[in-house]
Amino acid sequence: MVVNATPQNHPNRAGRLNNLGSRLGTRFDRTGSINDLNRAVEAADMAINATPQDHPNRAACLNNLGNGLGTRFDRTGSINDLNRAVEAADMAVNATPQDHPDRAACLNNLGNWLGTRFDRIGSMDDLNRAVEVADMAVNATPQDHPDRASHLSNLGNKLGRRFERTGSIDDLNRAVEVANMAVNATPRDHPDRAGRLSNLGSWVGTRFERTDSIDDLNRAVEVTDMAVNAIPQDHPNRAACLNNLGNRLGRRFERTGSIDDLNRAVEVTYMAVNATPRDHPDRAGRLSNLGNWLGTRFDRTGSMDDLNRALSSYKEGWHCYTAPPSIRVKLATQAARIFASQLNWEASSSLLEEAVKLLPAVSPRLLKHTDKQSMLAEFAGLASMAAAVSLNAGKDAYCTLRLLELGRGVIAGLLMDMRGDVSSLEQRHSDLANKFISLRDALDSPLDRTTLPTLADDMPSWESQAILRHELDHKFSELIATIRAQPGFDNFLLPPTEMEMKNAACFGPIIIINLSFYRCDAFLVQRDKIEVLKLPRLTIEKVQEQAQDLRLRSGASPSITPTLEWLWDAVCGPSLEKLDFINSISDDNWPRVWWIPTGLLDRLPLHAAGYHEQGSTETVLDRVMSSYASSIKALIHGRRNRVRNSAISQADHALLVAMKQTPDLPMNQILLPSVEKEVKMLEELCLSLRLKPITPTLRKDDVLKYMQECKIFHFAGHGSSHPTEPSQSYLLLEDWKTNPLTVGDIRDCKFQENPPFLGYLSACLTGANEAEKLADEGVHLVSAFQLAGFRHVIGTLWEVSDEHCVDMARVFYETMRDEGMTDVAVCRGLHRAMRALRDGQIGEEVKAEARNGILLEAEDLTNPHWVPYIHFGV
Repeated sequence: MVVNATPQNHPNRAGRLNNLGSRLGTRFDRTGSINDLNRAVEAADMAINATPQDHPNRAACLNNLGNGLGTRFDRTGSINDLNRAVEAADMAVNATPQDHPDRAACLNNLGNWLGTRFDRIGSMDDLNRAVEVADMAVNATPQDHPDRASHLSNLGNKLGRRFERTGSIDDLNRAVEVANMAVNATPRDHPDRAGRLSNLGSWVGTRFERTDSIDDLNRAVEVTDMAVNAIPQDHPNRAACLNNLGNRLGRRFERTGSIDDLNRAVEVTYMAVNATPRDHPDRAGRLSNLGNWLGTRFDRTGSMDDLNRALSSYKEGWHCYTAPPSIRVKLATQAARIFASQLNWEASSSLLEEAVKLLPAVSPRLLKHTDKQSMLAEFAGLASMAAAVSLNAGKDAYCTLRLLELGRGVIAGLLMDMRGDVSSLEQRHSDLANKFISLRDALDSPLDRTTLPTLADDMPSWESQAILRHELDHKFSELIATIRAQPGFDNFLLPPTEMEMKNAACFGPIIIINLSFYRCDAFLVQRDKIEVLKLPRLTIEKVQEQAQDLRLRSGASPSITPTLEWLWDAVCGPSLEKLDFINSISDDNWPRVWWIPTGLLDRLPLHAAGYHEQGSTETVLDRVMSSYASSIKALIHGRRNRVRNSAISQADHALLVAMKQTPDLPMNQILLPSVEKEVKMLEELCLSLRLKPITPTLRKDDVLKYMQECKIFHFAGHGSSHPTEPSQSYLLLEDWKTNPLTVGDIRDCKFQENPPFLGYLSACLTGANEAEKLADEGVHLVSAFQLAGFRHVIGTLWEVSDEHCVDMARVFYETMRDEGMTDVAVCRGLHRAMRALRDGQIGEEVKAEARNGILLEAEDLTNPHWVPYIHFGV
């Protein structure tokens, strides 16, 4: 009434609108009425529009608007509301003087919405900034201020979420500490005490999962129980407290086996679901938890009612379209597993197909690659599972293979989309092509404080720039939909069509090996057909066993021969025989095949499989020449780039890097005596290869500078594979300690306009990805060079002998000297070198240092030094 009675141009109208918005928001907090919330946002928006830019009350109005928008996101899942909430909160902070008593509240709210956006999108930048501003809010709040408890609780939540992402125990301990301080600073009759108790219980329970301290777990149950008892029955936050209590009780059952805890976990989680509105974004997560505890009780008791209820929970959660895509994918996967256990392959396949289609939304283009990896790591093996179930459901080979292509290499696929050939679109729809290139280039630029402001110079802050990136991504998705609506472009940026897959086999068959718990198969792609060959001797358990032992077997002892023979019997022999490659080749007229392994198979040397004793013909090496690809899409992408740029590339430089001595390594790894001999040999061959050798300073920036205009990059030195974060695997140059040349650095390069012909990485582990959860993403140095634009890359799966590296490289480059710098010469050169080393035609019978410092024995059939070498290329 007061607002309605105030004239439009009255100086007090903005303040009264702001007050109205605050009161409506407070009533929503208590009642959950979406109508009140919508009116609160509307009133706050009107208050902003009625407030001059330089008015001292503008910050308060912005802060209020941010809270309303953020709260509405919590209720509806609208990402636009969340982005606007972050923007408004950031503007409120910037409009508030450093010494103003309201600044702490503005900082707290900004941290809250940044943290919420991290939860939805997964950007580590958002989370780190959320911790930073939440910490600032606490420091800006006096010890006796009534809001200090709220700010402490918010900081605890952000620290706890960062622990979940990074594993930093310091963050987790501090999260428990500040959450406990928040509870102690909150009066017992305060309406927010329940929420703070629930938060404390959450982080104490999380610490139990890290430390296995039963005291932490019991305390977590105790404080979350107190939270439930302290919150009114009709409070909208009661569902969250019940859900948290259910999780803590369920975890205690898993630790102690108490069926009473499990029964109560089911009961309170069911209550949490019932207390959550059907269109609420959090309902899906609570249904997931309910399904999990019902499934756990089914495992304990065998009650079919529990299993059916679990299935119903997962299915209902999958249909909660306001929920984050990652939650929905998990729900679909859980439901699909139950259907599969009941041999209902059709229902299982339908769910998994939709879940795989949703994976790109889990890892949007706007995220950094490391953020994408973190999001996708939760769904390792999903595409392979979907493919196996699809075959069990009777679906055809192409439809199944297309699904496998869609769900693997998601990060690489997005990069290929960004950097691919759009010439056909330019020819037929130049306006759409120009828009596509403009948006693509903007999104393919790193988000930092130096590059992104050029996209919008008037953006006032870092947070506003991040919001711009969200908007660009949304526009890009809309543009792609518009392009696909044009005749002939319905498959734009989608997995290859059946005809495109067959055409990709024009130079030789493509063999995709799918590894799944349900079944294992080889997809055989040829010019005229796509077939499926079931591989009954291939199992996940056997691959895990082989992969686990491989690092030991590739060292001084024991023999890796059993692995090579098992691979022949289980995978390679049946596949080659089905393709009619049954005879050994005595001359250089070898046929070619491309291997595309899935899961942990990417750690095993398919190209080296076989029985290599003298006179045997049951080997891959004696029947075909082998190359690898991460996907059929990657193979097609590389060939299109080759055709597009074959007339453009004029580079004639050979960039040669020899790291004979690497500083700051253990004494037994510093020296690699043979690398200078290796590079000297290549320098002498450069004239006949029509190349000009370049030897840069052995530092990252100089190497990257010259790499932009080289035709061949040859690196001889140490390589390092990161065990958990493959983007941090690197080549060791002189400045590797302070400025390493990582997978991420190479992957961010864009050489497509002048693509180098060959990268030869004569170092250990350059083709290795030791992060099991990212096996489907194929993140390693070799793939990074390919994504940067290199047509061919030679790398290694594990340690290689320093001495034998010289012989391998010499035979390889002599083949290109004799045959020309062609695609087939690259493959044939490596094939010849491997055969020559295997057959004793090159190499000295000496002990040699490996390029990671492990002592390797002389060449023999138990530890063949040629086995680790792999070729990725067209």
